[in-house]
Amino acid sequence: MSSGLGVAAYELRHLPAVMLAERRSAERIQRGALRGVNRMLAYARSRVPYYREHPGYPDEPLSSLDELAQLPLLDKRAVLDAGVERFHAPGLARWRYRVDRTGGSTGTLLVVRHDIDAYGYHGATLVRRFLASGYRPWWRIAQIKGYERPVRWFQRLGIFPRVVVPAGLPEEELKRRVLEIRPHLIMAYPVMARALLRALEPDELAQLRRSLRLIMTDSELLTEQVAKALTEGFGVPVYDEYSAQEVLTVSTQCRSGSMHVDEDRVWLEIVDEEGRPVPDGEVGSVVVTHYRERAMPLVRYQVGDRARIVPGACPCGRGFRRMQLVDGRINDYLVLPGGRRVYSTVLLGLAQEAPGVAECMVRQDATGTITVHIVPDRRSDMAYEQVVEEFAKRFAEAVDPHVTLQFQRAERLEFTAVGKGKFIESAYRPG
Repeated sequence: MSSGLGVAAYELRHLPAVMLAERRSAERIQRGALRGVNRMLAYARSRVPYYREHPGYPDEPLSSLDELAQLPLLDKRAVLDAGVERFHAPGLARWRYRVDRTGGSTGTLLVVRHDIDAYGYHGATLVRRFLASGYRPWWRIAQIKGYERPVRWFQRLGIFPRVVVPAGLPEEELKRRVLEIRPHLIMAYPVMARALLRALEPDELAQLRRSLRLIMTDSELLTEQVAKALTEGFGVPVYDEYSAQEVLTVSTQCRSGSMHVDEDRVWLEIVDEEGRPVPDGEVGSVVVTHYRERAMPLVRYQVGDRARIVPGACPCGRGFRRMQLVDGRINDYLVLPGGRRVYSTVLLGLAQEAPGVAECMVRQDATGTITVHIVPDRRSDMAYEQVVEEFAKRFAEAVDPHVTLQFQRAERLEFTAVGKGKFIESAYRPG
């Protein structure tokens, strides 16, 4: 959660409205989102240099959320090229905003600002997420993270107690630290949760299960196979979250398994390669407008992930729309002969199902050569040659029997600076 007494005041102020928001009708939620988007646009046009000077943003309010599609798209590269400072609201005192940095998984860092009111509202939605999962405010949290998190005032009072375990630790040390905490909740990237599960011996897993009640994952694609493996392995429910530093939390998972968009603070679009919205149910690129933001408004920001809107209502009764991440990031793919793209979800599935494989990284060089770096599962008695043979067989069946793979043995995954797994990298761009 966010830090600072100013943010805390806004969290408490917004909490009643946040708890009621998801129970409103879809029509009322959309009316509220339209009002929020129009207020943000009016503010940006009058105060923020980029929007004041750009001819693509209207002076008149939108009459419907569908009209958002007529506005320009932004992405990280576009913001950096235009100059980050041109997206800053001028004259904002330093205490009225906080600074975050993107994780750099794309190789490019972006420093973003969030005003304390918007950040406070976001903090209140995190409380909503925790309570909706069944979490109790006194349960101990072990958060496996690539960087330290600030201790909040309520944590000093024993509420939402949390210990951060560094994500870069060797698996044995990671395991030891988590067991010492005796957590009720583990928060981790999926790759770190898998690493912890592999490291635990049967008696240690039994020990952990005596206190553990929930797993919460975030920041990486959680496939159905991985979610099932974590649920069965730890013996507790797994709840996922989808977020980005630029717009904060986008969606969270309910007890019925649906990812609900936080439509009381963001508006989500799914667009095709031309930037046009696609019908509900079709896969496209995620575009988010965080309409409560004032310190650094980002209108129609393309996050870089592929997803779809899930049509229909959810059995849980929430009025927020549902989304489903599908293939991972739009630039995390291999290119096969003929131009076909293979996204990370396919390769993560192969790594999960292939015997003898703990994790794998796939690298494609500029010539198109694909090298699979396999981290063998220490619990398996299979020879490395057998593991490679089985993986190649499954790749041929699931992807393409005519693609030749090269293999290298690896001791562990490569990680980003914040502890995310670097599963796919491709330098191949066919003409």
